[in-house]
Amino acid sequence: MAHRLIHVGVTGRGRWPVNLVPQRDDFESVALVDIVDEKLEPAMEASGLAESACFRTIEQALNNVESDAIVVITPPDLHAEMCLETVRAGKHLLVEKPFTKTLASAKQVVKEAEENGVTVLVSQNAKYNAATVTMRRLIQEEVYGKASFGMQMKLSWRSKGVHHSGEDDHSYLWERGIHDFDTMRFIFASDPERMWAHSFNPSWSAYKAGAGAHAWIEFESGATCGYLCCFESHKNGSVMRVDCEGGTLELDGGKLTLKHREKDEGEEIPLDECPDSTTVILDQWNDYLNGGDEPFNSGRNNLTTVAMVEGCGVASDEGRVIDFQEYLNA
Repeated sequence: MAHRLIHVGVTGRGRWPVNLVPQRDDFESVALVDIVDEKLEPAMEASGLAESACFRTIEQALNNVESDAIVVITPPDLHAEMCLETVRAGKHLLVEKPFTKTLASAKQVVKEAEENGVTVLVSQNAKYNAATVTMRRLIQEEVYGKASFGMQMKLSWRSKGVHHSGEDDHSYLWERGIHDFDTMRFIFASDPERMWAHSFNPSWSAYKAGAGAHAWIEFESGATCGYLCCFESHKNGSVMRVDCEGGTLELDGGKLTLKHREKDEGEEIPLDECPDSTTVILDQWNDYLNGGDEPFNSGRNNLTTVAMVEGCGVASDEGRVIDFQEYLNA
């Protein structure tokens, strides 16, 4: 039987599950929730739901339709409250990144979900592309030897102004760093041991603070990774490099290459087949709801990613290296 979903937030990122669910037989949309009426119209068309299935609040939807789970894709500052409302109602939860904007509130959601016997999955889909999935496999299997160190750099220009993190103290970390660190964990297949960071804001930035960040992460596996990312750079650039015993794996755009000191040109690596990233998320959720193993993106596992973001902000504010497990478990 299909899992019956209430969609909370049906515009922007909220469009993807509304559009994808009708193509599947394991999920069924039963209600749409949004505070802006005109945003409900395209969602009704995509889902096939009538106006009678549209509501302004989660409470209204819960009182009017039978459901199993709720998809929360709203501005991140609303996540904590809406996630708690969901799990307290005994409904399974899929929430868009960032899970919540504080580690404490994310922990509270996980705790109450476990008490109420429901699952939490966080839609951290950016890592599910063919090049990143292939890179992770090669490192996990030590095809080119053990990974020792890496560098992640993402530079871009936000031409359309600030997004939801515009008033945050560490805007890049919460808006995009949440994906970057999640991807870093995925690639190295290890949790952090120690972290340091410096959050900065260029003089021309439209953000209040922290439009960029330097960081350094030491993983329990012994590998280390540097980090330089900003969305107020005048010229775009993106690269992820990991040096292993047998060469350097370099991910640039969608291309993965192996580079050797003895060769001038890199060797392009064939990519593993990988479904669309949002399909991966729904596949994971369906398996989890049906009693499968706890996935990488579960709420409990995602606490590590949230702690990396928040902990790097603390490292920047206080000018110190963070002991990760101590911070996560405080």
